[in-house]
Formats: sequence, structure tokens, C-alpha cells
Amino acid sequence: MEVVHRKKEVKQKSLLVFADWNCTTGFGAVAKELVDNWAKDKKLSIVIFGLNDKSKAIYDYLPNVKIIPALITGDKDTQKDFYRRIELLKLIYQNDFDAIFLLQDVEVINTMLEQLKDVKNTKRKENRPNFKSMIYFPIDSEPRIEDLKVLSFFDEVVTYTHYAKGVMKPLISDTQFKKIKIIPHGTNTNDFYPYSDADKLKAKNEIFGTKDIFVFGSVNRNQVRKDFGSLIMGFAMFKHTSGANALLYLHCNPLDPVGINIYRLCDRVGLEVGKDVILPKDYSQNKGCSLEELNKIYNSFDCFITTTTAEGWGLTVTEAMATKTLVVCPKHTSLTEITDNGENTLNFMFSQQAVFVNDFEKIRLVTNPMEVKTLCEVVYGLPNEAPELQEQVKQKIENAYNKVSAMKWEGIAKQFKVIIDKLVK
Repeated sequence: MEVVHRKKEVKQKSLLVFADWNCTTGFGAVAKELVDNWAKDKKLSIVIFGLNDKSKAIYDYLPNVKIIPALITGDKDTQKDFYRRIELLKLIYQNDFDAIFLLQDVEVINTMLEQLKDVKNTKRKENRPNFKSMIYFPIDSEPRIEDLKVLSFFDEVVTYTHYAKGVMKPLISDTQFKKIKIIPHGTNTNDFYPYSDADKLKAKNEIFGTKDIFVFGSVNRNQVRKDFGSLIMGFAMFKHTSGANALLYLHCNPLDPVGINIYRLCDRVGLEVGKDVILPKDYSQNKGCSLEELNKIYNSFDCFITTTTAEGWGLTVTEAMATKTLVVCPKHTSLTEITDNGENTLNFMFSQQAVFVNDFEKIRLVTNPMEVKTLCEVVYGLPNEAPELQEQVKQKIENAYNKVSAMKWEGIAKQFKVIIDKLVK
């Protein structure tokens, strides 16, 4: 699929981006923030091979940004691969991009190592302009040596966290380790920001029909890694033993095919959906909700709570922090860094190792529901605690807000743009 002119015929430098696009995933949010900033450089032509984009045709996102929805490409054989890797390779071969930028799990890209080498070698033999390359990827558990082999192919290797770089160190050469750069995610402070106290109560009343209830809330996809099961079981223990005037809001698809049946689990543990547990009224996995509405949801929470078993970053955690909402979460993987080792959150301290079905046999860290119960009790009881403890929690919220507010996407995108400019020069 040839979509751009040969380099010698245009003045712009060209960049191919392989990432989620026009969807509600974390990868999609990151890609949009980066591209929106990079596209300010009118000398850069960007083509996005967009995963999860449901559009039916190629379209222009901006004058210098063209979108190829991955789902419309390929034949009946290549369409069996959600990532359309063969079509991506064809795109790289058929067009003389100056550079390619891949935002994806390293295991997904690793399967293309030999083909990427072949494309580059073939273009070299054909005396055609070749491309530089960069990968930006998360690590949310200790990887396998085999899955990191592809890193040697890329001119620039960037990961999200020090945790990610650290767990790779024993598995790669010293030369490769030194090559890895760390660039964290930014925070969209234009769309995620704190309401006034009065507006928070108004948002709670509009969403839940009352302002006189304590709201624990979680914004995550209903998938095995996020472990809604432990959260729901722990919340049920809390409700049944305390009789608290509290509810749990889960912003997710309750019947997601890669998750649990939330209705059925609530029934098993004695929680009434619509009263004890609130779910979006018209949730669509493909549509989601607007950022304005999502910010309103965060601001309606008294506490953001997650029992996620692993995070490469944890975008909804930092979004909640940006709204000055108290966060309760585990202290593992990337969350150790995001929470400043627990200084700006309340944390589950104990985790049980587990391996899930259809999860690449990664070792995950599961929260004990009893800890969920305990921390729900702590958070719910804060108004009755000593002023010193209340002040400590307020300071955690402020610390979290200050941390994420300083990590604006514009600055993060500039760090990448410096690297891209060197690649395409």
C-alpha cells in the first residue's frame, strides 16, 4: 500500500507511526497526545497505521497527518492478525519513510524481528532510501529473554519507567541496556483537572442522584490484568461488615469478553447493581465517553481505587491524581514510581503472585480482598480521624497533583521530537 511520494519528490520528512488510534485505549491516548504535538512541525509528514480505528477509509486527521485504519487492510489471511503485522511490513517496504515509530508491547513487535531485518536489507540491496526506527514500549512484569531480541534492531529504544529498564537489565547486554532511554507519560491537564468542592458535589449528585454518599470509583478496562474480582469481593466485605453509606462505581464494560461478568459476581457476593455497585448506563467499549465527561466522573469520586495486578504506566491513576482525587492502589511495577513509593497514595502492601489464562503466562501480583476491605474502612473513616492523619492524606493528594501536573504532554512530546529530528535529518 503506497501512500506517500518518494522522499526526493517532497520537502517534508516522513514518519510512520504504528499505534492505537481513534479509540479509548491507553496506547491510543498516548499516541494522540504525541502526534498532536509533533504535527505542529509542518515540515514533518506523519502517516499513522492505526490499530483499533473503526473508520472505513483512509483519512486526513490534520493537513500533515494521514490515518490508515489497520482494520481495513489485508486479505482474509492477514486479517486474522489483529495487529496487521504483514500489512505494516508491506507499508514500510513500499514507502520511503525517513523513520518509523512503534508504540506497542515489545512482545508484539518481537514477532516481526526477522521480517523487519529483511525489509531493511531488501531496500538496501535495491539502493532505495532506508529508514531509522524507534520503539516506545511498556514493561508491566518481568519479560522473557526471547521477547527482547527485537530491541537490537531499533536505532532508538525508549521505555516508560525505571522499573521497566531495571527488570530488563539481567536479560540484555550492557550495550543494549545503556541504549535504553526512559521517557514517562505526560498528563493531560487541559482535560483532567480538579473541580471546586461545590462542583464536585454537583457532579456526584448528577451522576449518582445524591451528594450524600461516599463514592469509591475505578476507571479501567474489565480485563483479567485489572482484576475487578478482588476489588468487588473486598468492597462487598467492607459493605457487609460496616454498613457504610458508600457505593462502588466501575467505569467499564461489565460484560467485556476479556473480563469477568460483573453482574454475576455482584450477585454472588451480595451486592446490588444499581445501588451498591454502579455501572455506566450506556457503556460501549468502542465509544467510551468524552474526556469532559470522564473528568466529571473522576471529580465525583471520593476515592479512586484499583486492584490492578500490573501496570506499564497506569494512565487512569495519573488522570485521577490530576483531579486531586485520593488514590488507593498497589505499590508494584510502574506504580511504585508513579506513587513515589507510596508517598502520594494509600497502598495495598501485600500481593500474591499469580498466572492468568490467555495472558502470555506473565507473573502478576494479586491484591488480597481483605486488604481492599481494610483500606476502604480507612478511607471511609478519614473524616472521623485525628486532624494530623487527615492532614497527611491531604498532603498525599497534593503531592500527587503536583507530580502529575509537572509532567505535561507538551514537554514529553518535545523529548521525543528531539530524537525524531535526529532520526530523520
